[in-house]
Amino acid sequence: MDDLVARAHALLEENQYLTLATADASGRPWSTTVWYTAWQRSRSSTRLAVELVWLSRPEALHSRNLTQRPEVGISIFNSAQPAGTGDGLQFAAHAELVPSALLDDAAAAFSAASVAAGGGTWTRAQVEEPSVPRLYIARIRSAFLLGNATRVEVPLA
Repeated sequence: MDDLVARAHALLEENQYLTLATADASGRPWSTTVWYTAWQRSRSSTRLAVELVWLSRPEALHSRNLTQRPEVGISIFNSAQPAGTGDGLQFAAHAELVPSALLDDAAAAFSAASVAAGGGTWTRAQVEEPSVPRLYIARIRSAFLLGNATRVEVPLA
């Protein structure tokens, strides 16, 4: 299990974009790519303890879909990997606006990742209503590591 979790952590740290799959109230699917940070409030070598945080506009279709149907699918992978090689992650998650009680910490984590990637800083005031854009969070319900023609469930904390 340690190897699975280590590979999952590596993928989360090495990649900057995720593909978010949402659906509207009628089930009509939509996917989008967003820049994210993996918010790891605790780190374990035997279980994956992570939430994914991204910035988006509330009027974007995927954001509107989340208000109707917060269940999402997420995929993270390096698209430059040669065909048939490499690792990827798939998640089933519950996504929503970052709750007010977590907004300071989530904004700080997002800001640190943004600065490390060459972007700007972000504060609570920049991502809290009425400001646009806003921070969203995905709480992972199940995780799978893909690689070497396998799909293996990663244990969650």
